[in-house]
Amino acid sequence: MKKILKLVPFIFTCLTVTQVNATEHVYNIKHTDTAPVIDGNGSDVVWESAHALTNFTFPWRADPTPKTEFKALWDAEAVYFRYQVADSALAIGSDPVRGALDSDRVEVFLAKDAQLSTYYTMEIDPAAQIYSAEATYDMALKKRTSLDDSFSWGSLEYAASYDQQGYTVEVKLPRAKIAELGLWQDKDQSQLLCALMRAEFTPLEAGNIDMGWMTWVDPKTAKPNFHNPDTFGQCVLTR
Repeated sequence: MKKILKLVPFIFTCLTVTQVNATEHVYNIKHTDTAPVIDGNGSDVVWESAHALTNFTFPWRADPTPKTEFKALWDAEAVYFRYQVADSALAIGSDPVRGALDSDRVEVFLAKDAQLSTYYTMEIDPAAQIYSAEATYDMALKKRTSLDDSFSWGSLEYAASYDQQGYTVEVKLPRAKIAELGLWQDKDQSQLLCALMRAEFTPLEAGNIDMGWMTWVDPKTAKPNFHNPDTFGQCVLTR
């Protein structure tokens, strides 16, 4: 009987871990034998085989969410991303310094570890303007502690297009670059810590912009904040 009782806490712990893992946000990136062309068109047939992630929300407002679809694929050379979003009132920034930061845009963050000791941002707007940065987060202070926007993804390929209904962004991120930055979470190079977001901006008559923030994971912060561990989930390469 004593032996049985000793097993109870162990069994309970295993059940608890299983329940937690079941609630994690995971996007499965399917393998492809044919790489999509990164031209911003987004119409390659190969994208039809990718899983569609559409459950983006406005965590910090009650407005209905415009359609936002994220897809990803991988092959031996790279990981490919595509966003297709509905937006009939685009904001596209023209400042040569701020670039995409004044624009509607889609975002992908990738982290070295769950504590965000180092993570990298990728933000691309409908005009293919990009904002990238290397950042750090302090778990004790619960805030971002550095942001270096001199960082460049280097060999990254990206393109975008837009019309009156919305815009498309396509990205090719070489696997070698992922390895160089130490972003793979396993020796098989099949797991990434990723955050997937959208900045939904609307130009107003007064000349300013209404800024909405959408994400696939609700970080449950009081104010909009993508720069924290609770915005991240897993992107897993599968066959």
